[in-house]
Amino acid sequence: MFKVSPLRLRVFRTCLLRYKYQYVERLRARLRIQDTAGSCVHTVLGEFFAKVAAPERTAERLLSMFDRRWGALSPRYLNMEGVEALGRGSRQQLEKFARQQELTKQPFLVEAYFETHLAPDIVLFGRLDRADEEADFSLHIVDYKTGSHPEEVEGDQLRLYAVLAQDNLERRVSRGSFWYLDDSQMWTIELDEDEKAQAKEDAVLHTLEMRRATEFPGTIAPHCAFCPYLHACELRNEIAQQRQVEGW
Repeated sequence: MFKVSPLRLRVFRTCLLRYKYQYVERLRARLRIQDTAGSCVHTVLGEFFAKVAAPERTAERLLSMFDRRWGALSPRYLNMEGVEALGRGSRQQLEKFARQQELTKQPFLVEAYFETHLAPDIVLFGRLDRADEEADFSLHIVDYKTGSHPEEVEGDQLRLYAVLAQDNLERRVSRGSFWYLDDSQMWTIELDEDEKAQAKEDAVLHTLEMRRATEFPGTIAPHCAFCPYLHACELRNEIAQQRQVEGW
């Protein structure tokens, strides 16, 4: 059985060299300090909606949960350069979220893990941050992003999450959104059945390509600046030169 996630599919489409490091050679990733901060925010939001009763969901409660979670991080992490500013920024993200969101609204599900067969020997898996029930009883999937709204957004991740939710819950998923916590912007797409079917078909085709792949050329682009395998990348010198020239 070959298991794939939306992340694995995205990495394969973006840079085959990273794919080799991450999924073939299974090198240890070198996460950025920003990644830990992002994980902390995701965890707090998940616990807030999953464990706190609706009448007790206030901005103060949300921020106190973040403060406890942040304070419990290892002293080694908290003493790193730039972490104090990251902590302030993460807290501000949650402050903005609390001002703009109906905190007492009960999501249909939070932090749900699903699997589904795309083909007899291909399984898609993933964890959804949140799904809300719409007025027509369809579902609206929300994926939290701790960065800012980028100029270009790619919606395949949401389409695959919709496939996972629909197959497991037998409920139609009508919308999907990325909620960018840094600037409080939501990017939303309507999800029709043809798009979901196409996402499944594309995922199967890419998975078959993964299984046949023997060569893994790198793709140098701005995404390299955030790659957790940059420290080991055989193209890191070329990447450094291109970053300097192009300013990313």
